[in-house]
Amino acid sequence: MHPVIRIICFLVFVASLSRANAGQLFLGLGLIFLLFFSSTTHFFQQAFVMLLRLRWFFLSILVLYFWMTPDTSLLTDSSNLFSFIPAGIISGLERIFSLVLVVLGVSYLLASLKQEQLIAAIYWLVSPFVYLGLERDKMVLRLAMGMEAVGRLSRMARVKDENENRVGEGKNFCHNFYYKITRSMQYYYQYALSSAKEDIGKEYVFDCLNPPVFWQWGFPLGLYLLFVLAGKI
Repeated sequence: MHPVIRIICFLVFVASLSRANAGQLFLGLGLIFLLFFSSTTHFFQQAFVMLLRLRWFFLSILVLYFWMTPDTSLLTDSSNLFSFIPAGIISGLERIFSLVLVVLGVSYLLASLKQEQLIAAIYWLVSPFVYLGLERDKMVLRLAMGMEAVGRLSRMARVKDENENRVGEGKNFCHNFYYKITRSMQYYYQYALSSAKEDIGKEYVFDCLNPPVFWQWGFPLGLYLLFVLAGKI
């Protein structure tokens, strides 16, 4: 499948899951399982790492939905097994489930496309915005440098200061939390400066993609129709 078509299918997948009901969520899960068992691309381990890093974000979503949603059940049948569950918990789990599917989808997209293909596809997709004054050469260059820096940073283990655990002893939680945040910001700032010095004079070369074959545009259209039909369930 053409890289441009893959990106458009992913955008349709994300847009459909943004306000998905139960039928669309199960359809998204089925598509992820289909990719997992039929594709040779290994993306589950990368997705698991991303989900593990988002665990506190998911927990905050669940707490916010539970706290701010009125205490009425989404299930009208009182004899239902899950009728005792608060509406906020059900709504929060639906949002978390949709985000998990999005993370699995983006993990597959990044694992199935090489960085050069991804950048070239984005370069092709933003070509209409050139008439609005967008300098896509600079945009693609910044995107390539950003993706390369994020990849190097994620693979590099941070060296902790020996006195870092001692600082904050006897202080309150806010002081200790503020210290860790400032230390992390200083660390990433210094890393960005050192990476910029190393990349001076470096050249990035990307090939321009040919337009997708006409019949492949049926994939995103068919995916959209599938989600529309699943939404009627």
